[in-house]
Amino acid sequence: MLRKNLSLIRRKITLRDLFMSLLWKSFLREQSIYNFYLKNFKFIDRRNGTQDVSILLLAGKYDFAWETTFKRLYEYQQSIDVIVINPGGISGELCMKMAEEYGWSYFESKQNNLSSVQNYVIRNLIDSNKIIKIDDDVLVTKNSIKNLLKTYSILKEKNFDVAFIAPVINLNNVSYYYFLKTLDLEEKYRQKFEEPLIFKHWTKQKIWYDPEVAIWIWEHSLPLNDTASIFETKNKDMWTPIPVRFSTNMILFERKFLLEHTPGLMARPPRVYNKKSIEARKERATILPDFDEASINYYADTLKYARILALDAFAGHLSYNLQREKIKKWYEKNKKRLLEDL
Repeated sequence: MLRKNLSLIRRKITLRDLFMSLLWKSFLREQSIYNFYLKNFKFIDRRNGTQDVSILLLAGKYDFAWETTFKRLYEYQQSIDVIVINPGGISGELCMKMAEEYGWSYFESKQNNLSSVQNYVIRNLIDSNKIIKIDDDVLVTKNSIKNLLKTYSILKEKNFDVAFIAPVINLNNVSYYYFLKTLDLEEKYRQKFEEPLIFKHWTKQKIWYDPEVAIWIWEHSLPLNDTASIFETKNKDMWTPIPVRFSTNMILFERKFLLEHTPGLMARPPRVYNKKSIEARKERATILPDFDEASINYYADTLKYARILALDAFAGHLSYNLQREKIKKWYEKNKKRLLEDL
């Protein structure tokens, strides 16, 4: 009987198995190194280091909106150190000038690799354990940062293992549901567009691809701080788990979570997309997470760390990529409205 059981446990190793084992170990080792690989960068340090929290502002292709997004962050940064990260140096002179005007640190790399740049900065330049990452198309409100930090304290008192915490973001294919629910807009959205669902692939959600939805959401978000007040009053001290992959436009996470429990955000080498490859990726999962957002969601699930939505914190997100051009036109006509509540 024992011999029979052992034969069931044993598995014959083929040359292919051995080859894949060696290849897998080699890949994991090299990938862990590549995740932090960075050359040719510059860093202008204006930090004061007075708080155990840092803000990483990730600058990218929304330079047309920096006048607004940077201004709002400056108003509500709460004396927290801000480091502007500019992978690839997109509109570098303008970005560097604006960082200087607001008294923020500035990091620019020649490589346009979002993951490796963030990994490098987090490991080598940040001392604080709490990090708030904000994309350059996010418009913060008076309670975005304040209530993220409050929710973090509540969860840590409950001994939660936290992967990240996010505010309710108006144009986000998960938190839009709570945006609509809090503002009693569910039925209007349902009648005008579609059923507001969370459990649906993002390419099938109008909140992700339809510019008319984005404009409608924004028209129901202004003035931003008035909307933020509704969230703070109606959802005071409330939070909820995020059940599926989340677009990490603005999140709070712990430095030690990323550096002690993971190999860092997954950095992919440069690649060329064609129409066929883009179509193939729409509803086909990759073997491994392939960039920063996918990485932190994957690590949360793998390690059973919580992804949390702070329901009394509110922020705005200008658009997803397919909505960008029409939102840009809407933005140019409405940018005064995006600052009138300051």
